Amino acid sequence: MAVSPVDESYSLTQSTTLYALFITLFALSIAFHYILSKLSSPGSHDKKIAPEAGGAWPLLGHLHLLNGPKPAHLVLAEMADKYGPIFTIRLDLRRAIVVSTSEAAKDCLTTNDRAFATRPSTVCSEVMAYNYAMVGFSPYGPY
Repeated sequence: MAVSPVDESYSLTQSTTLYALFITLFALSIAFHYILSKLSSPGSHDKKIAPEAGGAWPLLGHLHLLNGPKPAHLVLAEMADKYGPIFTIRLDLRRAIVVSTSEAAKDCLTTNDRAFATRPSTVCSEVMAYNYAMVGFSPYGPY
């Protein structure tokens, strides 16, 4: 049996519609994840944080700046000249603090060492490390 042109165009239209639906659902799920992560960040409204460097992309953060033609240490040095000795950058959806002077690094590593000693708690490290039982994934503090 030969396929008529009407059946072929119907099949093409149906596959195009399914493809557009898939792309739309994928984009909506990414947007929903981004909005949900912004709304559910614990204590983000009552903590003081260092200023965030500009130029971050919504999902990637500042990764595109660190992967450019310039080495990462030169990019961070230029940001330190612009934003000050302590600032934050976003690596994916996480924030990272950049400390660029020896005085500020001394304050972080000696005076306030307990505040910077722990690791971030993630679902992946909780599940794969048996509820943080492995040394490399365990938070700082007594057990």
